[in-house]
Amino acid sequence: MTLTVLNEDNVEQYTDYLSEDIAENIGRTFFHGVIAQEMERPMAGIVWETRNVLEEADAESNILFLRIDDEAATDALFDEYENQIRMDNVKKSLVSLPAKASKKEKQILRDRGFTIGLMEGDDICANVSELARIQAFSKIKISDAINPLKNVTQRAFNGAVSKMASQGRYGLCQDLAYLPRLYFENDVSCYAEEDGKINGMLLLHLMPSGKLKVILMTVEGKKSTILIPQMIKQAVTSALEEYGPDTEVIIDRHNYSSLALSEKLFPRGFGIPVYMGERKESGE
Repeated sequence: MTLTVLNEDNVEQYTDYLSEDIAENIGRTFFHGVIAQEMERPMAGIVWETRNVLEEADAESNILFLRIDDEAATDALFDEYENQIRMDNVKKSLVSLPAKASKKEKQILRDRGFTIGLMEGDDICANVSELARIQAFSKIKISDAINPLKNVTQRAFNGAVSKMASQGRYGLCQDLAYLPRLYFENDVSCYAEEDGKINGMLLLHLMPSGKLKVILMTVEGKKSTILIPQMIKQAVTSALEEYGPDTEVIIDRHNYSSLALSEKLFPRGFGIPVYMGERKESGE
């Protein structure tokens, strides 16, 4: 059994095994992956993100992908995973896998000491036309404070992102400050600017699968409840023109504000069933 640590130079040959949406993360700060293979044939793989590295909180590993096609590869794969997270002083491993495709992996995780339960996932998917039809948007007027991301200067973009990341406002990307501007859809993403200062951003990323994912949605100050709906309407209107009505948008209900907003916009929306769990790690 051969183990391959994934990096930007070798991940392309494993894209079909991992999926394009998972593979594109390899090479980003804090993302890691390992493939176990036999005679150049992948037998198992794991991809994770190390979180809280830049904060005072204990470091965590968030397992984004786990696939076991040959249980004989399990020990080697997890031994390498555990070696790597130990170097990052990870105190807890978290995992969330789609239940429909992960029954074997669920049992393997339990055997490796994870507590695992069947839960509703955080992601809600809706196509652009569904979002455009939300009744609340018909009453919203987009003010002059809202602008498409393509209008901002690179310097202003860098400054706004750095400021928000330093305040812990990085949405789904702990490496927000390291991502290039072109990672985000500049025609669809937008920002709020008042008195010459950017005080809000709605950043979306186009995944290789063609789905748009909301990465960051935040506004500073008391006007957040006014400006966030305006930014959403701006983004939906632009996405409808740029990508068409059937384009899927993924909203991750990762914190209270995104959960509250999703419940307001999608009162009947449900995430896909996932196996979710965790395991304590010893760290260094």
